[in-house]
Amino acid sequence: MFNCVGREDIDYSPYEEGEWRLKLWLFLAYVVSFVSIAASVGLLIRDALVATGPSAWTGTAGVLQCVFVLISGLIYWTSHT
Repeated sequence: MFNCVGREDIDYSPYEEGEWRLKLWLFLAYVVSFVSIAASVGLLIRDALVATGPSAWTGTAGVLQCVFVLISGLIYWTSHT
């Protein structure tokens, strides 16, 4: 979602109203990313507390996956031209 918007397309001026769709899309991308991290942390906690369920390693893998996908997307977004 981050990579659909180029950095050069965004004007950070507070008086410019033209790019509100781009800024809204980036905001939604951040919301989806952080909600997925929060959900994976919730699954990690649930897996750790339930003795008969899956091990805590599945929850840890989910958290790491979400964090690494977010970090790689942000690195690519900031470094591509």
